[in-house]
Amino acid sequence: MRDIRDDFLWGGAIAANQAEGAYRKDRRGLSTADIQPFVPGAKPTDLHFNDMDSEIYERYKNGSYYYPKRQGVRFYDRYKEYIDVLAEMHVKTLRLSISWSRIFPNGDDEFPNEQGLAFYEQLFDYMKQKNIEPIVTMFHYEMPLNLVEQYGGWTNPKLIDYFVKYGQTLLQRFQKTVKYWIIINQINLVHKEAFASLGILKDKVDDYEQAKFQAIHHQFIASSKITEFGHKLNSTLQLGMMLADTLTAPYSCEPEDVKLNFKRNRMQYFYSDVLIRGEYPEYAYAYFEENGIQLNIKEAEKELLRNNTADFLAVSYYWSNTVKASENSMDPNSTVKNPHLKANRWGWSINASGLYLCMSNYWDRYHVPMMIAENGIGFKDVLTDDNQVHDDYRIEYHQDHIAAMKEAIREGADIFAYCSWAPFDIISAGTAEMSKRYGFIYVDYDDEGNGSGQFHYKDSFYWYKQVIDSNGKECSYPCVNSSNEN
Repeated sequence: MRDIRDDFLWGGAIAANQAEGAYRKDRRGLSTADIQPFVPGAKPTDLHFNDMDSEIYERYKNGSYYYPKRQGVRFYDRYKEYIDVLAEMHVKTLRLSISWSRIFPNGDDEFPNEQGLAFYEQLFDYMKQKNIEPIVTMFHYEMPLNLVEQYGGWTNPKLIDYFVKYGQTLLQRFQKTVKYWIIINQINLVHKEAFASLGILKDKVDDYEQAKFQAIHHQFIASSKITEFGHKLNSTLQLGMMLADTLTAPYSCEPEDVKLNFKRNRMQYFYSDVLIRGEYPEYAYAYFEENGIQLNIKEAEKELLRNNTADFLAVSYYWSNTVKASENSMDPNSTVKNPHLKANRWGWSINASGLYLCMSNYWDRYHVPMMIAENGIGFKDVLTDDNQVHDDYRIEYHQDHIAAMKEAIREGADIFAYCSWAPFDIISAGTAEMSKRYGFIYVDYDDEGNGSGQFHYKDSFYWYKQVIDSNGKECSYPCVNSSNEN
């Protein structure tokens, strides 16, 4: 039986595009995240931001909306304040991303932007001073707009070279301060985050589904090339790949439900099978043939994939869903809610046992070190008159999920980090809200960017500090109120 390792990395995770702001400062170029508007009351499916065509793109790019990710929570200008409060919570790691357009403003620039590199150098050095280990994602849902407009996003094989150049620049500059690298955030979410992840305008391609899988192949090749470079540059570097857990359960024991669930889950393993096992699996070739998808895969690329597999698997886990053959298809967006689970106001079901199941399944399949790169759930927190946030509901969520993680570890899973999403409040990825709060630290900005920016420690702040100080042994909290419906 395993136990949580003594050097376990307890911490949190953020993305540059949701936190930094300063979107035009120090020569940073425009990115895809900069044109995501805030539309009050809208759901991600209403916004069409992740399934984009040229008309919507132009409307968002040139509209008169408020764009929250351009301001974020002012992390770029206030990073020392944020790192200081994380150090006060005793976090051991912060997973964060680098803005591609801060380093190469247009994506295809000949030389990197020194001001952007200098910012991250100062940030990582300060984190090290505070004994916070950086885990850095190279590409987290923001790419230079020029790469969308001039090249068609990741559908164009030229992006392999541009991204590899970017990745090599980061590794060369930060190899002494950053050990752990995630190359591409949630590489499997192309059907949910097609524009954010791939930069594709669907009316600019002949076959949208084929274009997405060809773009993913380009990301696979770029990932392997960066991994190859990193291992040659510095043998201590750890270069990982990341999945959003989208494994489902059959809605019933009806054989067709079970069969659909199996086929669905296998196509979710596809991404990690390629980057960890090093080859395209036979079931994926069968799926492509059945769906008329013809990919351009060179023999030299197959060899590259075989020889440069990921060092670890990073997983984000938030919720779980089921599939019913009579209602659902192979489309990853097509699911049925589990009637046995409660959900938050955004419809995210709460199922801690799903974290145990997915991490155990990944361990059994791959036997590589793993980290929980994201885990959390948004709530509408209430700041009291005396600047308190009593968030027993958040404590309960994390308490249950940490218990599930510990169960997977006891049964053999090699998990080396747990990163809550997010340790302090940031802009929501899907709806660009500030009021959808995840953090242990309340950050006083509202959905329109107004507020003092002051920090207020929620009850969960003190609870998580206790978890960290005890290395996961003290996870109980006597004030949990499961009836809270925030």
